[in-house]
Amino acid sequence: MNQPLKLPNPKVTVSRLGLQITGKLSVEEWQELATSIGEMATSIAFIVGDWLVYAQQSLFGIDGYPDKRVKHQDYEFALKATGLDLSTLQNYAYVSRNIPYSLRSERLSWEHHRLLAKLPEGEIQSWIATCEAEDLAGTRMSTRRLRKSLNLGRVATDAELEPDPADKGQLNYIPFVNRICCWWRRLQAERFLSNATRAQREVICRDLEPIINIYNQLKL
Repeated sequence: MNQPLKLPNPKVTVSRLGLQITGKLSVEEWQELATSIGEMATSIAFIVGDWLVYAQQSLFGIDGYPDKRVKHQDYEFALKATGLDLSTLQNYAYVSRNIPYSLRSERLSWEHHRLLAKLPEGEIQSWIATCEAEDLAGTRMSTRRLRKSLNLGRVATDAELEPDPADKGQLNYIPFVNRICCWWRRLQAERFLSNATRAQREVICRDLEPIINIYNQLKL
């Protein structure tokens, strides 16, 4: 059986079954554990994700070209090795693939990085810098504020985080809109408008007509 992981405090060890405290802790010692526990909780998602992406990029490519996605058999191995479920492993790999080590910030949680992973690299860098600046100013960017800020394209105010009373009990359609906005930002980052042919533009305009029709019907 694997030996339990020892934390900086010799009175405390960690195993797959939990935390074992073998001596009485002072209040200060108990508080100091928070840093180690937080680092472990934050890093594990990146560690597993990087491990999966390494296989994708370095072990199983063909003729020097990495696979675009982690293979099914690799996930099967990871499922047995880690005990994590498939959706969790896929999320870990997705974030690690889209936000390389050099861009990550220790000031942000993995969940912050997950919210940013859908953006082009330049926007990821910009938003990470914004979040770090907020943190240094003493107004840490919560994941809730970051999600709202991404929707707005700027840092959300406290007032904008408050739900509109008129929306109570109403379905939220924003996630569907966000997907389209993310898709469009990705095209812009790839300079689609500069390179697209007239035919390509017309196809997209045609595909977006149902959305315009929905909007016009709602405005009646």
